[in-house]
Amino acid sequence: MKKLLMLSLFLLGLVKLSSAQVSVGINLQNTRNFITVGTNPDKTLFFDGRLGLGRELGLELVGAYNFVQKSEVNAYFGLGLGLFDHYHPRKDRYYDETYFAIPVGALIKPFNNKNFGFLIEVAPIFYNEYGNYLRGGIGFKYTIR
Repeated sequence: MKKLLMLSLFLLGLVKLSSAQVSVGINLQNTRNFITVGTNPDKTLFFDGRLGLGRELGLELVGAYNFVQKSEVNAYFGLGLGLFDHYHPRKDRYYDETYFAIPVGALIKPFNNKNFGFLIEVAPIFYNEYGNYLRGGIGFKYTIR
């Protein structure tokens, strides 16, 4: 129940910060899949809240900087903090601690409608004494303007 309350408050805060420009999407990663809600990914700085799906729900908060901003593509890097449950690639264990991520990716918008884009991302994950690993994946994102 506490997780649901924290997630609800976080998502409401993101909607308030986004100034009516909210992005939603799905990231299909090699370790787990995420449903994302965030601010406008076309701004220089943007934020994502990622709800991790799997055996348990997880939450990842990401702040990112667009170092390439064009109408067809945005390239970014950021910092992420994973909270609550996190699915570690070592399948015989399940950890309930925080982790850090450094996502680097691109949002490619090939259609005339620049609200929709395809996402490709890679992120090293730093998980204290349990080890580090590299996460990668693809997805899509839609910006509601």
